[in-house]
Amino acid sequence: MELFAAVCVGLGLSAAGGLRLFVPLLIAGLGHRFGLVELAPALSWVSSLPSICVLVVLCIVEGTAYCIPAVDHALDVAKAPAGWIAGALISAGLLAPELHSALHSFGSTGTFGEAVYALGIGTAALSGAGVAAATQLTAAGGRVATTATTGGLGNPIYAAVESLLATAASILAVLTPIVLALLAVLGLSFAWMLIRRRAVARVTAA
Repeated sequence: MELFAAVCVGLGLSAAGGLRLFVPLLIAGLGHRFGLVELAPALSWVSSLPSICVLVVLCIVEGTAYCIPAVDHALDVAKAPAGWIAGALISAGLLAPELHSALHSFGSTGTFGEAVYALGIGTAALSGAGVAAATQLTAAGGRVATTATTGGLGNPIYAAVESLLATAASILAVLTPIVLALLAVLGLSFAWMLIRRRAVARVTAA
């Protein structure tokens, strides 16, 4: 469950990174700080108070810059590689501690364990970069269409919606472990109700 949740959180934050570069980093840092997600040591710096303060400022600056026509298109081009790298780092950084823990639990150590770990981290990084790139290209295409149809007047609204979507997606991604736990509880409760109902029906029929 924890390994699956880490994959879901990583991909969710990577997708948000295709819309806004700093929002998923901020939410991931807050999630780690409040114990909602676990980050690899190499990425845990985003949870420090100075980093969070800087990321808040960067989120505001980025969101504001995207509301300015022409500047938004320039940002799409300029931040493309950075968004892909951020997606790769976030996805790999979230999977790393859970994968290491899972391999240790199964006793997969030595060369085999290292190979599986490297393969898992590599796959997570590529998946995160791919998801971020797909989201970014889709958003950039929508911005081009908005510019063409409104002459740039609709770009600030488009940018505001993007910022909201990036924030909402990041928050939902970080809450994935809680959502999965609730779904598991609901599923078990539903299964128990069905078993109990069938048992009562058999007793009644007898």
